[in-house]
Amino acid sequence: MKISVDVDLTPEELRRLFGLPDLTPIQTLVVERITRQVEKGMDSNLWAGITRTIISGGLQSWEAYQNLLSSILSAGSRSGDTKPPKDTAKGSADSSGSSGS
Repeated sequence: MKISVDVDLTPEELRRLFGLPDLTPIQTLVVERITRQVEKGMDSNLWAGITRTIISGGLQSWEAYQNLLSSILSAGSRSGDTKPPKDTAKGSADSSGSSGS
């Protein structure tokens, strides 16, 4: 049997589903500060540092998401291991049928 479930969630609903904190106020603050700094004239070294931080943080988030999905999928495959393999079940049926004859 195969069961498929489609879930239509907004990013906000997905964040709440996983119990992640709402970082919107922090993101807004950071964007405002960067905007002010750019308007003043940002040092190229500062810009490179910010860019590096954003990219590395994004990669770490992506890796965490992949690990989450991997653990969910591996847990699902482990729950399927409780069923006996088809050959074993078939063999036990053949042996029980031959002992009854």
